[in-house]
Parts: sequence; structure tokens; C-alpha cells
Amino acid sequence: MTAARTWLRALAVTATIASNVLAQVVSGLTGNYGPRPEGLGWAIVFVAVAVVYVVCAVVAWRVVRSPVPGWLMVGAALFWSAGAWYPLARGIGWLWPVLMGVTDLWAIFVGAVVLCYPTGRFSRFDRVVLLVGTGAIAVRFISTLLFTSPAPAACGCVQNAYAVLPSDDADFWFGVAWRAVGLALMLTIAVRLAVRWFTSSLPARRVSFVMPLAIVLWCYGTVQDSLSFTLGWDGGWLQFIPPFAIALIPPAFIGGVFYARGLRSRVADLVIVARDKVDRALWETSLARTLHDSSVRVYWWDEQGRAFLTSDGERVPDGESERPGRSTLAIDSDQGPIALIEHDIALSQDDRLLDAVSSALLLSVDNDRLRGRLERTIQELRQSRLRIVEEGYLARRRLERDLHDGSQQQLVSLAISLRIATAKAETAGNAEVAGDLERASAQLADALRELRELARGIHPTVLTDGDLTSALEELGQRSHLPVEVRVETEDRFANVIEETIYYCVSECLANAAKHAGARNCAVLVTRRDDTVSVVVKDDGKGGARFEPGGGLEGIRDRVEAVNGRAELRSVEGLGTILELTIPVPRAEAVAAEAEPA
Repeated sequence: MTAARTWLRALAVTATIASNVLAQVVSGLTGNYGPRPEGLGWAIVFVAVAVVYVVCAVVAWRVVRSPVPGWLMVGAALFWSAGAWYPLARGIGWLWPVLMGVTDLWAIFVGAVVLCYPTGRFSRFDRVVLLVGTGAIAVRFISTLLFTSPAPAACGCVQNAYAVLPSDDADFWFGVAWRAVGLALMLTIAVRLAVRWFTSSLPARRVSFVMPLAIVLWCYGTVQDSLSFTLGWDGGWLQFIPPFAIALIPPAFIGGVFYARGLRSRVADLVIVARDKVDRALWETSLARTLHDSSVRVYWWDEQGRAFLTSDGERVPDGESERPGRSTLAIDSDQGPIALIEHDIALSQDDRLLDAVSSALLLSVDNDRLRGRLERTIQELRQSRLRIVEEGYLARRRLERDLHDGSQQQLVSLAISLRIATAKAETAGNAEVAGDLERASAQLADALRELRELARGIHPTVLTDGDLTSALEELGQRSHLPVEVRVETEDRFANVIEETIYYCVSECLANAAKHAGARNCAVLVTRRDDTVSVVVKDDGKGGARFEPGGGLEGIRDRVEAVNGRAELRSVEGLGTILELTIPVPRAEAVAAEAEPA
């Protein structure tokens, strides 16, 4: 179907161009112009008018949803050539009256092009105008066939084969009447569009009327042609104005359509305006600026109140969205109403523009909903991770307490008992038993030391008994490298945050000693407003990076679990700097959290 339509359009365009060009070429070769102006310049003008219509028709078929404007332009261009073919056919009695009768038919097509601008559809008034014009041209056609019978010597033509009632007077007055009706129709169209222009709002002026110059010039051309026919007046160079005005109409049509399409493309900017959040006041202002309609109002649906609200959050009064000259565009989604857009009724002529506005708002609202849902999900995930970290902290704290108060105390008691038994064996002179007991005491001391290291790995007791400063200083003392520790805050933070800092610093110091080949390390802890910053530097070989399963990746996971971030700067041969930034509420800096009993 598409291929057939394409071929039909191509055939119509080819036939139209060929008809106009061939008519002008034959007229030039034969010198047979009839009542038309003669000369190469006029021939070029007439062909140029037809070409303009055909080119605009091809463009209209591509950019206008309805195919009607394109076919109307092709029809106008095709019958435009009838005026050139009529003198060439004066030797054929059955043909030249027909061509003479349809000479002005192009004007009906041009008028239809003007009336269907810009949507390609006709209103009831437009249909009435076209019906009257078609009736007038039909009457003129019949009168030409029945009454036109000029003398062969005067017109250089043969006898009219259809002239059953030949009458020069009837033919003349029917011609006058036809031109009067055509002028009246032209003035009616011009006045109607002018009234709509002056009484409508800005968008109606921009979208519904883009061809004022063409209409005015065409009206002038019609008046000039009527005067020339009735009074025999020679307009001189002014005769070029009518074809110029006629040629100006289809480009004005296409220009208006492209202007409307430009509005639709600008609607896409509304999505950019609302890319972060649907700011209702900003969206309404941006929409009014895009549509060139300062009276645009957007009413937003309030799910709780089950009513529409203005951008200021006020309830819309009854009847507010039904004002004269206004139209309302409802924006709905599968989840229910979203908004009502009240706009100038002139914009309703461009349904694609309104579809673009609806799509832009839907996209913005959907993006806002998805963004809100994603933010809530991320927040829930962060809270969930934090709860898991806190639960892990409490579990390790309980395990460390159980080891400290249970197994570790029993082992300490056992060590005391072994020392007492060793003393008794030595007193009794049993050196062999005393030696066995001393070796058992040494093994018990090693086990107790390993148990304490295990408990410290589960939870650093120094954080419970001391503070973050003493815990980090102990890490520096236990490190195999010289470590400078500076804690420039006396605030206490949440236990889970202090534990995170402790283990991250511990991992950094271990990496510096084992992998970086560093000679010195430095740890700096500072407090800035609602964040605590921890910077660990070493002078090792550098080149460190976050790798899946690596120690630095584990540090980043620990920090991100408490909503913090880790930044790594490590250059080959220049050492490594790891900066941890962790958010802390101000209330946490007042005092350390009380330990559970």
C-alpha cells in the first residue's frame, strides 16, 4: 500500500511538472500565448509557481499528518497549466472550451490550502466556503460551454462544439459574476482569518495564521484581475504581484507547519527542566514560555484530597478550568490522573504538539516517581546495611565480653592454680613435676595471649576501656613501622563508627608494612561539621588501587556501610594516601555512647 501511494504521488508530481513545462515550451515555440502575458520572463514565472507548489506538496506529504494539503497543492499546480494549454488547443472545438472552463480551477485548490492550514482538516465554515466556491466554478464552467462563442477571426479558434446558446453578453456577465463571487470568497477568508488574528491570543496568532502577506497579496491580485477583465485595464509590472502572491501561499503553509514542529521539539526541553525534580511552578512557567502562551495553567492532581491543585498548592475553584476561549488537556497515567493543562484553544489545532506536551509531562513525572522510589530504596538499603553493621558490632561485643568474662577468666584462674601447684612441687623437692607444671604454665600463657589477640580482633577492648585516640595510638605502637598519630578532636562517636575507623586504620598500617615497603606512616583524624575525616599516609612504593577481594576494597565496604566514602590517591614511587570521610550527627560528639550493661 505504501509503495502504491508513493508511485501515485510520483506520477502526479511528474505529470504536473511536465504539463506546466511543456505548455510553456510549446507556447514559446509557436508564439501562441492567447490572452496571457508573453515572453521568456513570464514563462519562467509561470513554471516557477508550479514548481513551488509541487515541491511544497512533496514536503507537506512528509511533515503533515494529513495527505490532503499535498494533493491540494498538486491539484493547484496541475490546473495552473490549463491557462497555457487553452490557447494551444483553440483549433480543437471540443477541447478548448473545456480547458477555458477549468482555467480558474486552481484558485479553488489554493483556497482549500489556505482553509485547511495547518492541520489539513476543514471546519464547517471551511466546507461551506469550499462548497460555494466549487458551485461558482461549476456554474462558470457550464456557462463557458453553453454561451462562449467568439468569432474565429477575433480569437483564432474554431467553433465551440458545446455552445448551444451562444451569447457574448451572457458569457461576459457570467465572467463578471464569477470574478465577483471569487473576490467575495477571498475577502471572506481574509476577513475571517484577520478577525481570528486580532481577537485571539499569542499562540493562536503564531500557530493559526502565518500567511497574512500571501492572503493580502492574493486578494489584491484577484481585484486586479477582475478590473482587468471588466475594464480592460493593463496593470503593467503590477501583473507580477498575483503570481508572486500565489506562489507565496504553499511556502507559508510549510513554514507554519515547521514552526509548529519547532514548538514540539522545544517541548523536549521541558524534560530537561524537570530532570531533577518536577518543580510545579517551574514546569508551568517553562511550558508557558515554550508554547508562547502566558495564560497556560497547570492543575496537579492531589491523591489525598481527590482534587486538582494549582502550582501554588491551592484548590482549583469549580469552573476555573472551563473559561471561554480555553481548552483543557488531561494528562493521565496507568496509576490515575496526573494533571490538567489549560491552554489557548488555538493550540488544539496541533494535536501532535499537545501529544508532545503530554508525553513530556508523563516522562517527567515518571522520572520523578522512579527517582523518588530509587532514593527511598537506596535509603532503605543504607539503613539496612547500617543495621547489619550495628548488629555485627553488638554481636562481636557480646562475643568479646563472653571470652573476656568466661574463657579468659577461667584460663587466668587456671594459670594461677598452675603457679601455686608449681610452688608446692618445688617446696616438696619434686623437680620433675615442677618442670612439667612450668611448661604447662608457659603453654597456657601462650594460649591466653592468643585468646586475647582473638578477642581484640573481634572487638578492640581499648575502645571500650579508653577512647579512639588511645586505640589508634596502641595500633601505632604495635605496628612494625614508625607511625605518627594525630587526633585533632576530643569528640566521641558512635561505637560502630569508632570501630570502623579502628579497623580501617589497622588494615592500612598492615598494608603499609606488608605490601607497600613503607618506612613511615601518619594517621590524621579531624572533625568538620557533621563529618569525621581520617587520612592515612605512607611513603611506600605506591600504585595501590581498589581491587575486588582486596584489603582496600574491604576498607571501602566498611566505610560505605556507615554511609561514608573512601578516596585513594596512590602514585608509583610516591606513596599512598587514603582518605575516609564518614558522616556523624552533631549529637554524637557530645559524649560517647553508654555501653550496654
